[in-house]
Amino acid sequence: MSGRADCFYDPYLAEHQDRSHAIYRRLRDEAPIYHHPERGIWAISRFEDVWNATLDLETLSTEGIEEMQTLLPMLNFMDPPRHDRLRALVSRAFTYRRVNEMEGRVRALARELLDALDGRDVCEFVRAFAEPLPGQIIAEMIGVPPERRETFLSHTRCMLTTDPSKTITESIEEPSRRIYEEFALLLDERRSKPASDLMSALVAAEIDGEKLADEEILGFCYQLIVAGNDTTTSLIGNGTVLFAQHPEQQALLVREPGRIPNAVEEALRFEPPAQALPRQSRKPLQLHGRTIPADQRVLLVWAAANLDEREFEAPERFDVTRKITRHLAFGHGVHFCLGASLARMEARIAFEELLARYPDYALVREPGWVHSRWARAHGEIELALGRRAD
Repeated sequence: MSGRADCFYDPYLAEHQDRSHAIYRRLRDEAPIYHHPERGIWAISRFEDVWNATLDLETLSTEGIEEMQTLLPMLNFMDPPRHDRLRALVSRAFTYRRVNEMEGRVRALARELLDALDGRDVCEFVRAFAEPLPGQIIAEMIGVPPERRETFLSHTRCMLTTDPSKTITESIEEPSRRIYEEFALLLDERRSKPASDLMSALVAAEIDGEKLADEEILGFCYQLIVAGNDTTTSLIGNGTVLFAQHPEQQALLVREPGRIPNAVEEALRFEPPAQALPRQSRKPLQLHGRTIPADQRVLLVWAAANLDEREFEAPERFDVTRKITRHLAFGHGVHFCLGASLARMEARIAFEELLARYPDYALVREPGWVHSRWARAHGEIELALGRRAD
């Protein structure tokens, strides 16, 4: 690294997480089209620019990015028309009706996890609650046997952390290989013994009269378990910390739990679990007096866009009563997060049950951030549970 003053946005560095809001403000104000030549990245950071960029697949493609040298085909990195046909197939598992039918199971699991905290004054909240809640649900949906779920989820946790000395490929190669190996075993089992789970449905599915290739099935399941575990865990953890940091808003949610769905949206806006995701430029893109050449890695910085004062009033103020008509925490366009409705439901139930059970919970200490080039997550959250509500 050169240490040049104009290279102020580098999500690979550990210190980026602690200063991210200030860095994003500088990006939007000084360099809405930003280039870091040493990292080989461009970044788009203003809300309207990012919103529009998600719709311009002719210019900014999800195909051809560096991650695809290691990962199997997956919806995140696939453009229409193949993307649309495959998404239509997988989205059947995430319809509004199917997600609503899962609410009872999610709430029962949330209560079971909180029951396990009875009699404790302090807990490490990520491992005790924020992680097992969405992790168990997505593992159940895919069909991962109970005795093998922790193995899967431990590998997905490794996808969050970034080592700045390693390339993107080097960072994800080992955990992704282990996840694929586990899913390959499950795929073989489901071919010989189908069940009522998503893996079995993918094995049986056809598109235009053709079965899905094994690589496509493994890629689907990989995307679902990583997104369904890591990002929703981060959402629950980030929201829990934000409420504790704003005790008057936490108290408001206890008094008026009907505000919790909106509080989920504000937590997503303020600290989105996915900070930025890549595109590959197919042709030059001109914005704000700069030109991004063709064949460049371009980051759509959701987190910076969600703090843009051109879109949100007082955007760096966390406010659970804020009226939010749109944000970019789940992306936009054809690649809008497939599991958004499930993540919202899981987070809503998590906060409803936590605040009803422990309305006075507080942070024992301010939690640190996971060192990650793409994610916003707390590795550990130590909570003082306070009194249990009757």
